[in-house]
Amino acid sequence: MNKKLHLTGFMLYCPAPHMIMSWVYPPDKIRHQWYEIEYWAEIARTLERGKFDMFFFADGLGGGINRASVRYAIQFTTHDPLTLVPYLAAVTEKLGFAVTMSTTFYQPYMLARKLASIDHITKGRIGWNIVSSISSGEARNFGMDALPPHDERYDRADEFMDVVRKLWQSWDDGAVLMDMENALFAVPEKIHKIDHKGKWFDVQGPLAVLPSPQGVPYLFQAGSSDRGRDFAAKHAECVFGSSAGTKQMRAMVDDIRDRAERYGRDPEKIKFIWSAQPLVAASESEARTRHAEIRARIPLEAQLSLMSAHFNCNLTRYDLDVPVRQLDLDIQGTRGMLETYMRGNKDITLREIAGTYLSSSDDSPMVGTPEQVADYFAYLIEEGGGDGFQ
Repeated sequence: MNKKLHLTGFMLYCPAPHMIMSWVYPPDKIRHQWYEIEYWAEIARTLERGKFDMFFFADGLGGGINRASVRYAIQFTTHDPLTLVPYLAAVTEKLGFAVTMSTTFYQPYMLARKLASIDHITKGRIGWNIVSSISSGEARNFGMDALPPHDERYDRADEFMDVVRKLWQSWDDGAVLMDMENALFAVPEKIHKIDHKGKWFDVQGPLAVLPSPQGVPYLFQAGSSDRGRDFAAKHAECVFGSSAGTKQMRAMVDDIRDRAERYGRDPEKIKFIWSAQPLVAASESEARTRHAEIRARIPLEAQLSLMSAHFNCNLTRYDLDVPVRQLDLDIQGTRGMLETYMRGNKDITLREIAGTYLSSSDDSPMVGTPEQVADYFAYLIEEGGGDGFQ
């Protein structure tokens, strides 16, 4: 394959980001120092040395709401990843960074100010993963009984994007002079209020931050629902998706690019990065042995806790051995992963999904030697399309 792949390091600022219970596996030092800055600095240096494009941080504003999540450290605790970025930028030269921030819980001015400021500190290396949030636990930390309805969250997010773009663009080119001789810092006529008045936001502006190196941070989005795909087609420069099957990958690429073209965008400029959780070792047998050892440590209760948080639905209330299609699941969170599993096996059960949720299966091509995993990555891109992996 001649195409250059983009690689992203995908983490949360927590003890065990994705393969839950990995913090109890002996060779992994994360349980001792995940909260220390040097741990993350070493990861950032390693990613840059390995020619990764970006260090990406998922995030959530809740957690710890049930016994299992606390006992097993199911994406709990979660510290604020934005606080890491300035230091990590200082110990790297080219590595990009992306942080997850919610349009449901942030205000546009606050978010625009933070990201513009960080863009200066990183010299133009910051990106924003746009989310509308999926957890009622998060909502209850912000004075709500529950999240707003799914499509309403996206309606708010659309207006949010309009506001932050106006704020980031509220300074004309040439507005900043810093003319000490004439005591002229900036040209008042070239800095504008935005006077936005909409359904969700009233914002005067202008943004009280100098225009940043990028102007607008690089924008990511991962919505897989119909409304989420439409949002991505409007706003995202890079879309995250599941690598569960090449047909689904290709369909997602074609669908979002078709929508983007209808919005007047160049569809080929939208990048697609697929989820991947490889485990590599010197030999395939060694990799599979380690993989099996890690998975053996994951209690069903822990896996169901993670799934319940992502789906925003208490899955312990349902029969785990009945096909999911027969269950009336009250899912208020993300649906994309569940739908991916069901497309692969229409009779799949919750117990079967829990066995591999956010981890590779025992026979996955993602587990093996570096050469085997690289070959599989190449196959996925050739057959499914897209631009790389996270």
